[in-house]
Amino acid sequence: MSDVQIAADVRALRDAAPRPPTEVRVIVRAILAAMRVTLRNLFRTPVTVHYPDKERAYPSRYRGLLALAYDKETGEEACIGCRLCEYVCPPAVIKVEMLKSEKRNYAKTFTLELYACEFCELCVQVCPTDAIVMTKSFDLSTTDRRELLLDKDKLHAIGRQFEQSWATGSKLRDMQGPPKLARAVEHAVEGPPGV
Repeated sequence: MSDVQIAADVRALRDAAPRPPTEVRVIVRAILAAMRVTLRNLFRTPVTVHYPDKERAYPSRYRGLLALAYDKETGEEACIGCRLCEYVCPPAVIKVEMLKSEKRNYAKTFTLELYACEFCELCVQVCPTDAIVMTKSFDLSTTDRRELLLDKDKLHAIGRQFEQSWATGSKLRDMQGPPKLARAVEHAVEGPPGV
């Protein structure tokens, strides 16, 4: 084969191969696709809530910030310093010191590092006195991380400022536990199904 023949064969193969789209075509297609998305969303109603001016309605089961609660019957702080919340906390952000008293125990110190909290709610579930609760708020924004290191006084203030969530430790434990005795007795009186 001569050089002329090889050059002719190469030209024929190059002309027969499909040509990739030019850069202009690619750019125009991308712009048209983006404009299609823009036009499709242009007349939809906005979903953005202008937060400080408008309050967003939260579901009834919403759970947000952690707080310490008071005993509703006595008015005393509910935390007895048992440290169960400290032991169960996966990221270990809760620190509790117990103060023993004649009547009952108290939490001498209670600190919560909210900036590292996972909001897993395990501390709420294990609390025997429903002292640590979740509130129906998330509003604790700050520019300084040191303000998210909450001590006992700040946690009590959050508990007084915001409404408590429905999920206290005793309610959550009741949901996960076995059926109540009353239901078992009711079932025994009615008899097994299909009889």
